[in-house]
Amino acid sequence: MISRRDFLQVSMDASALVGASGFGNWGRLAAQQSLTQDQLLEFDTYGNISLIHITDIHAQLKPIYFREPSVNLGVGGNKGHVPHITGADFRRAYGIADGSPSAYALTHDDFSSLAQGYGRVGGLDRVSTVLNAIRAARPDALLLDGGDTWHGSYTCHHTAGQDMVNVMNALKPDAMTFHWEFTLGSDRVNEIVEGLPFAALGQNIFDSEWDEPAELFKPYKFFDRGGAKVAVIGQAFPYMPIANPGWMFPEYSFGIRDEHMQDMVDEVRAAGADVVVLLSHNGFDVDKKMASVVTGIDVILSGHTHDALPEPVLVGKTHIIASGSNGKFVSRVDLDVRDGQMMGIRHKLIPIFADVIAPDPVITKDHRRAARALCGPAGRGDLPAGFAALSARQFQRHLG
Repeated sequence: MISRRDFLQVSMDASALVGASGFGNWGRLAAQQSLTQDQLLEFDTYGNISLIHITDIHAQLKPIYFREPSVNLGVGGNKGHVPHITGADFRRAYGIADGSPSAYALTHDDFSSLAQGYGRVGGLDRVSTVLNAIRAARPDALLLDGGDTWHGSYTCHHTAGQDMVNVMNALKPDAMTFHWEFTLGSDRVNEIVEGLPFAALGQNIFDSEWDEPAELFKPYKFFDRGGAKVAVIGQAFPYMPIANPGWMFPEYSFGIRDEHMQDMVDEVRAAGADVVVLLSHNGFDVDKKMASVVTGIDVILSGHTHDALPEPVLVGKTHIIASGSNGKFVSRVDLDVRDGQMMGIRHKLIPIFADVIAPDPVITKDHRRAARALCGPAGRGDLPAGFAALSARQFQRHLG
């Protein structure tokens, strides 16, 4: 794996890929203890393709207080390397000032005191504002959801994921992959996926009886963007029946399936893909390993391990992006794709400071409309058993 120092050196070399991170700008502003929405969203549009990555939202519709971990264990050769550094070590690695908004967003130290000043993070109505700003600059930007989306909150549990499905549909993703969604049970997952207005991807989701790719989950999808052909390949969480009860999804099997992944990369390249993006829920270290054994992947949008990294990690020729969790960050990744290959990349990890970024009133209104519709006497009959115990006041409090 290339070091951060080597990555920065390579990015300045005129003969190499042109790469840049937008983190430094907002890091310097953070040290001034004053941030505005415009500053957080500032980005010089680059190249001809924009990717927007969100992952591991865990059904957090509203802003929350969220502290980054004080410990991040790395095993073997991963020990001591990002993302397995925290606190002061993390700040030193990225030049983050103590007590700054970036320190609050990305490390755990002095969290209680800093939280009093910087407040909550996330909220999908704030995320929507960020998406709208990116799309204003690049209308055909691809929004890619890394999974763990329809699970993890009180209201999501009581609506069998429907509150999140409705809001995510309003955000208009282009594709997603999966993990905890399967704990809704395969019947419910199948029902939702069949009605999605975007691609449900998983090259490693197989029919457990026949050991063949599951028909409902396509391995990849092509998108024409900026005069280039973008292939997005999905990778669901590989250890599903180990981490979650297998009886909830008996007809599906998973696994890393790196040989099948190589086949899919080769297939999309043969079909004319100019750039290959892996939308992954492997976890960061597994993605690093996959980047080292599967050739031809340009960008991995990594999920599952909740890591938030302000710069890409380069493994071979593959750039790995980690975008945090719980709606706390959005990653924007701009690519310069020409002559059938990726010539450059620019990336910005955008922290969703809920008191700085204005909520999108359309999404906020959708939250409240959902509360009224789902809690009204006529609406309760369509909800899962047990929802009757949830009062309208409770539901509205959780939705916003």
